[in-house]
Amino acid sequence: MIKKKQIKYKLVTCVNKECKNKFASLKIPEVLVGIQKCQICKNIMLSESLNNKKITINNISRLKLIYYIYENFDIKKFHKVIDTYKNGMIDDFSNLILKCVKGFNFNNIRNQYGEKGDEDIFLEYIGALLQTGEFFLKFKEDFKIEKYFISIVVKDALWNEAYVLFSKNNKKFRLLLAHFGQHGGQDSIYLISTKNKFVLNDTLEELNNFNQQYRNIDKETLKSKYNLNAPNFRVCKPFKLWDTFNSAKKFTYIIN
Repeated sequence: MIKKKQIKYKLVTCVNKECKNKFASLKIPEVLVGIQKCQICKNIMLSESLNNKKITINNISRLKLIYYIYENFDIKKFHKVIDTYKNGMIDDFSNLILKCVKGFNFNNIRNQYGEKGDEDIFLEYIGALLQTGEFFLKFKEDFKIEKYFISIVVKDALWNEAYVLFSKNNKKFRLLLAHFGQHGGQDSIYLISTKNKFVLNDTLEELNNFNQQYRNIDKETLKSKYNLNAPNFRVCKPFKLWDTFNSAKKFTYIIN
């Protein structure tokens, strides 16, 4: 009986900066590395390797930016500054977090090709990690998310998500709310409260009080485009990050 030879696979990526496929990874048989062409621009795709710390393209390795942030996040500093924040656009909260990363400098950010200038793409990725709470879950010894909540005010146009972040070091429960608008520029994050104790009913009351603003709009504008009779918040499953940040995951950080 003839045994079938096991096929080995590798990841390849298109490095043509003008190609729409430039950030996509493709899994191909190892024998096709150096031969496989991009289906869009027809350039030869280069071998790629991803792990928690580095990205390697054609044997050139760079430290992944997100790894640098996780490794250098100063939790003590975070606890000193977090309660100075109340609300703001998603980038405002992202920048607050980045100020807690030791030695962080925007000038050291590089995209997949080792170039500057795409910091906004990475800020969007950090923002999504904070909206879902996934950022804090990387620090299991320091943080825990007690509950997740959601209220969809207008389907696909206006909704709010929230979670209770427990800081194990100082025993504080912080209620964070992510507001999503019809356009990304409307997204924001609120620090609703900081407490020594988590009580589910009290938290739901706080969140539903936030939604009162939409009900007030209904009363003032009876013929508005949307009926903003916002439903009460409900407990929900953990939020998951959208699978749309392939480029940001490949950003690197230059260490001086």
